Amino acid sequence: MKHLLFFVFAILVLGCKNNSKSTTEISDGLTTVKGNYIFFEDAAVLQNDVEIYGVFLNALAKELNEKAAPLKTTDTDMVSVEVKGIISNKKDADILWENKIEIVEIISVSAAKETENILKLGTE
Repeated sequence: MKHLLFFVFAILVLGCKNNSKSTTEISDGLTTVKGNYIFFEDAAVLQNDVEIYGVFLNALAKELNEKAAPLKTTDTDMVSVEVKGIISNKKDADILWENKIEIVEIISVSAAKETENILKLGTE
C-alpha cells in the first residue's frame, strides 16, 4: 500500500510540472514571455500557448507597435515577440484580461508564422 501511495504521489508531482518554454520567470521579478502580439486601435494583447495577457500601453509597448508595423500586412495581423515584463493580476479600468503584462524590455520581434488556427477578421 505504501508503494502505491508513493507511486500516486510521484505521478501527481511529475504530472503537474509545466514544461512550457513560452514563459520564464527571472529572479529580479521580471518574466520573459514569448508569443503572438497584436495591437489594434487602443488595445494590445500578448498570447502564448498557456496564457493571454492584456498589455499596459507604456512607452515600450508603443515602441513595440512601431517595430511590429512593418511586419504586418493588415492591422489585425499578429507578430511573434519575446519580451521581458512584470506580470500582474491587479484590476485595471482599461484592461479587462485577468493577466496583464507591463513590458520593460523588447528582446525580439518577427513576423508570425501562418497557421491554420489563426482567425482572420474581415474579408479578403
